Amino acid sequence: MTAMDLSLTEADLERFFGMEASRKDRDIPWPYNGLSFAASRADSQVDLYLVPSYKHVELSIRVSGVLIYQLAATGVADLRVHTDPGHDTLEIVVSGEDRVFVRLSPSVLVTQQIGDGT
Repeated sequence: MTAMDLSLTEADLERFFGMEASRKDRDIPWPYNGLSFAASRADSQVDLYLVPSYKHVELSIRVSGVLIYQLAATGVADLRVHTDPGHDTLEIVVSGEDRVFVRLSPSVLVTQQIGDGT
């Protein structure tokens, strides 16, 4: 995979978050830009910042305004959105066997897989 070769598109992230990306630079194409997404569910806030060309991801989760999870990773292997009955899941493939999964509905859930899971 090249630096901009991700399994998802800007449109996939917009569908997942239910909003258009907030772009760092208005006139810069998606792979070279910094894109921000945010979602609120009940007392939870999920923020994602992505620079596709660097495969840089920053994810933060707050509950009642308190930061409970934060990820900052550059050179991630991939990002994917899985569509499942009842909810979609954002998968951040940090490396070959290390993944972070984020679900927004029906409630915010973050899970992490380190290693091969066996």
